Amino acid sequence: MNVNALMNQLLRYIARRGLRDAIKLIPSESTRLEEPHRPVQLDEEHLQLHLFGANFDSQAAADTFCSGPPGTDLPSPLTQELSGAFIDEAEVEVIHGDIQTRLLEFLSTEEADDVMLRLAGDDTLIVITENAFGGFPYTLDDTRHLTYLGHIIVRV
Repeated sequence: MNVNALMNQLLRYIARRGLRDAIKLIPSESTRLEEPHRPVQLDEEHLQLHLFGANFDSQAAADTFCSGPPGTDLPSPLTQELSGAFIDEAEVEVIHGDIQTRLLEFLSTEEADDVMLRLAGDDTLIVITENAFGGFPYTLDDTRHLTYLGHIIVRV
């Protein structure tokens, strides 16, 4: 995505939504969850998702990053980088390439645009469900390969 396209997208977002959510777009504002906390318990119709942006050469490279080495009990690079959290890799979805199409399957156009703006040109979205933490306390933050984009709550 080139800079002009990103700026046009940003201006459309601001025109549509105003500045109330613009803090999400400021890179200097940390999205770190400071204190470990237990996973959020929502009703049966809702689920909290944690979003990470990244850049990988292919879907296979992104999948390899999020999965443990086959035939071993070793943790995945994702689990190693997110050292403040236990992560059940079965609760992780990796979307590489056409991210917007996948987001529109469970988000409104406005919400999908929000996520795309937070990605800021990254080509991979990693979605970790609240269930992935197995009820254990966790902390999340940016890592060497990942940018923590915050969380969203969706209907299931």
